[in-house]
Amino acid sequence: MKYIFIICFLPVIFSSPYYHEIVINSDDDCWSSENNNKTIDKNYATLVKFSPKIAYGKDSCSVFITNPWLKNIQNGFGLFLSREMDCASTLTIDCLPDNNLINQVTPAPKQFTCHTSKNKIEMLCNTIRLTYKRNLNSEERKRTTQVQVVALAKEPCDDSDIFFQCQIDYPNSCIDRKLQCNGRSECPSGYDERNCHNASSDGISITAIILITLALIMLFCILSTVLICCCCRAACNGIVRRFRSKKGSNTIQKGDITISGEDAGLMKGLTAPATVVEILPQQQYTGPPALIIDSTKPIYPRLE
Repeated sequence: MKYIFIICFLPVIFSSPYYHEIVINSDDDCWSSENNNKTIDKNYATLVKFSPKIAYGKDSCSVFITNPWLKNIQNGFGLFLSREMDCASTLTIDCLPDNNLINQVTPAPKQFTCHTSKNKIEMLCNTIRLTYKRNLNSEERKRTTQVQVVALAKEPCDDSDIFFQCQIDYPNSCIDRKLQCNGRSECPSGYDERNCHNASSDGISITAIILITLALIMLFCILSTVLICCCCRAACNGIVRRFRSKKGSNTIQKGDITISGEDAGLMKGLTAPATVVEILPQQQYTGPPALIIDSTKPIYPRLE
C-alpha cells in the first residue's frame, strides 16, 4: 500500500509547473536548433542538469526555455549554477533571434565557466538557449553541470499572493510566489528559502509534505514490524508448549519399554513377589521318650 501511495503521490508533486527538472543524459536528449519545438514554456523555474556523458567531440548540446509569464509582465530570466562546473565545460546563454523583449536591445551571449560559477546571469528576452560544450583535451575529472533557471516578471511586486522579490539577487524583478519555501533555492543567495518555518500563511510547502509522507511511511513500517514480531513470538510460544507437552507424555510411557538380557533377569529378581513360607502344624511324636539330663547331678559312666 505504501509503495502505491509513493508512486501515485510523488509524481504529482514533481510534475508541478513550479518544481521541474530537465536531465540531459546523452546527446540524444539535446534539442538542436533544427528541432527547437521542445522548448520549456510552462515552468516558472527549471533545474537543468547536463551529464558528464554528453557533448563529446566538436558537437554541442542546446536546450531552449521560454518565459511562461504574460507578454506584458515578462522580464527575462535569471540563471545561476547550483554547483561548481569542471573547467573542461562551458555553458553559453543567448537569446533566440526575434525573441527579445519590447524596447530592448538583444543582449550579447554570456557564459558560465569554472571561474564564474558563483555569479548569476540575467537575460532580458522571452526565449533563451543554453548551449553546453566540453573540451575533451582537458584531463580534469568531468562532473554534472547544474544550472538553475527562473522566469522573471516585472515590478511591481506588491501583490504578495502572486509575486516574491529576491531583494539581493533580482531587485528589479519578481519570481513566482509559489517558488518560495519549495525546498530548492531560486534566488542565488537563497533568500526565498529563509524563515520558511514561519511562513504558515502560504500553506504547507512541498518539503513539509514530503517529510510528513516519509514520517507516515516510517510509522507504518514500525507498527508493521512490531505486529509481525508479536505474532511470531506467540506462534513460537505455542510451538514450545506443544513440544513440552509431547515430551512429558513420552516420559510417562517409558515404563512400557521391554528390557532384555541380563538387565531383564535383574529386574525380574528385584520385582519378583516374596516367597510365602507355609508353616505346618506340629505333629505328635510317638517314639521313645526324650532323655532328660539334670545338670545338677554328676553323670557316671555305667560299667558292665
